[in-house]
Amino acid sequence: MTTWHSGVDLARQALIAAREAAKKSGGTRKEKPRRRTQTVRRDGREPLGLGAAIQMMMTERGLAAPAAGGSVLACWDDIVRATVPELAEHGRAVRFDADTGRLDVAPANPAYGTKLRWSAPRLITEANKRVPGANVRTPHVLAPAPGTASPAAAESSPISASGE
Repeated sequence: MTTWHSGVDLARQALIAAREAAKKSGGTRKEKPRRRTQTVRRDGREPLGLGAAIQMMMTERGLAAPAAGGSVLACWDDIVRATVPELAEHGRAVRFDADTGRLDVAPANPAYGTKLRWSAPRLITEANKRVPGANVRTPHVLAPAPGTASPAAAESSPISASGE
């Protein structure tokens, strides 16, 4: 009488046969796999994470401080609107030196330059509050740029085109 084995029994027998064949041929592992360890090279080239590598590169090239200056220039309109709203459209930040903390501001005319000088303490406080790490110390109000004559002003000139 023949007994028929089901699929599970056949699979079990095949597994047992494979294990015995592996034992005979020496294919079993007796020792645990070794853990991979990072080695620190003696020449200073140790592996770094991406964030650490970028931060180190920025520090070496001096890119950390001017980033704050760029933020001060970018936020200038918000800083002026928060402290002196009437000057919002009449002056613009031109340059920021992060080493000295000097912020150069160009007013539209001398009167707005005077108002910017009077508002300097409030502008400094607001700039340092809005841009952490900027360390604005002194706003330097530049002389207003000479304006160009508009066509309407040229037409209303008392001197005629004929020179009379």
